[in-house]
Amino acid sequence: MKNLSIEYAHIYTNDKIGEEHELSLKVLDELQKEDAALVIMVDDYSFPDPEFNYGELFGWLSERGHKPDLMIRESQLIPLCDEVLKFIEDKKLKEEIAGYVRAKKYPCSLFIATWYLLRLGKIESTLFPKDLVAEKLVNILPESFKPFEEKGIEIIRSTKFADSADKIEWKYFEGRKI
Repeated sequence: MKNLSIEYAHIYTNDKIGEEHELSLKVLDELQKEDAALVIMVDDYSFPDPEFNYGELFGWLSERGHKPDLMIRESQLIPLCDEVLKFIEDKKLKEEIAGYVRAKKYPCSLFIATWYLLRLGKIESTLFPKDLVAEKLVNILPESFKPFEEKGIEIIRSTKFADSADKIEWKYFEGRKI
């Protein structure tokens, strides 16, 4: 088990590597990375683009000394999102999210909760190696993601893993306007 799991350089598949990702690396440089797993979430669900070049992203990060231990696509988490949805104890919240999934698609907040519970080892998947599970999480994200992150934490707090929310922190930077 790692001491820390750090998410950085979050990117959408319809986006290009740019200033926001450079800012993320600057924040990463300020963190203590000893005994830490470096992980990347590529959002291929919200704005899918089959032309996205994963190798280019991996190479760009590696060239800058920030080679990720794991790069995962958000869409890969869908089966795990269904699992997390079952863990939600707040009936109103659970129905709100389930209704959204039925009517539209999986909400960002459910992906967030699932991703964090996976990294903390509260749920398991062959997609996420056990040796990358960590005791604490740090997420380096644009400030504009904060409302979605807060909703993700609300979901975690409404499960049997509620105390896991206290093991998560953020390093926000000015960036993407949603």
